This record gives sequence, structure tokens and C-alpha cells, in this order.
Amino acid sequence: MRKMGRVVALAFLWGLSFFHEALAADPQEGSGPSHPETWLQPVMPSLVLQDLSGRRVRTAALSGHPLLLLNFMAPWCEPCLKEIPSLLRLTRSADRDIAVVGVLEGPVNPETLKPFLRKSGVSFPLIRDPAMRFSRALGVRGLPSTFLVDSGGHIVSRVSGAVDWNDPRVRRYLKSFISSKAGF
Repeated sequence: MRKMGRVVALAFLWGLSFFHEALAADPQEGSGPSHPETWLQPVMPSLVLQDLSGRRVRTAALSGHPLLLLNFMAPWCEPCLKEIPSLLRLTRSADRDIAVVGVLEGPVNPETLKPFLRKSGVSFPLIRDPAMRFSRALGVRGLPSTFLVDSGGHIVSRVSGAVDWNDPRVRRYLKSFISSKAGF
């Protein structure tokens, strides 16, 4: 059991190192860390998807908050379900600085989502990516995957796998990112 805890801690620290690299980069300059996990493209792709009620949502219109967390997930994904409570706590404690939007990957019937929504308690906006165009455009290779997007729509970081978004180290990173952008 101790060994598993160490593995989880090391994996988390490894993920944080990607955040650190991304923070050091200035994506608006067109240069970033050489590691593809932390900087994929300068601007979020502009696509039209749908929310759960069928309304059209332009992905470019999602940015505008100091920090947007785009969390790619699926109802069948256990790590996604485990990550949702920390995303919910983050949205409740971050005021208007951080917005979370869930992106449901693959074909999903809104009616079959009801048990998922009840079980997970998701209260942040969800959009559907049935043809997986958005996830392919961003290079999503596994779930959950989260992209951090600044107010200008620039992708500043990516993390693959479930994260405890309320871990003090992660919260410090998020706050430092928001503070650094406040001066611009």
C-alpha cells in the first residue's frame, strides 16, 4: 500500500513539473516548452459543439475567464468520476477567476447521462464532442485530460490523468498563473 502511495505521489509531482514548464513559457510569443504535453498550440481551436440541451456552443466563446479548465471526460471513465469532486470544490472556491467546462468525449445520449450526472453531482457546464473533433484537434490521448486556457484563448498547459485540483501545490500554481496574467 505504501508503494502505491509513493507511485501516486511521484506521478502527481511529475504532472506538476509540466505545469512548471508551462508557466515559464509565454505562449503568446509562439514559443513554449519543448515537451508536447505542456504546449500544443497557441490558440484553442474554434469549433461548434452542443451543450446537453442541444444548444450550439462555440469553443472560442468559452474563454474569457482569467483561467479556463477544459476537462475532457466520459461517463464510463472511473478516473474522470474520481476527479469530479475536486473540480466541483475548485469551482466553488475560485470565485470568477477559474471556470471549469467538461467536454464529454464520444457519442453520448443526454438521457443516458442522467445517472452519471446524479452520481457525479456535476454542476459546471458540459458540452458534447460526439465526433471527437475537439479532442482530436487538441491531441487528447486519454481520459481525463485537462487543458488550461487563458482569457485570450491560448492553451497554456495540459495535464493527462486525474488531478486533485485542491492540492495546495496545484492551487498555488493556479493562483500564480492568474496573478501573472492580472498585470497585463
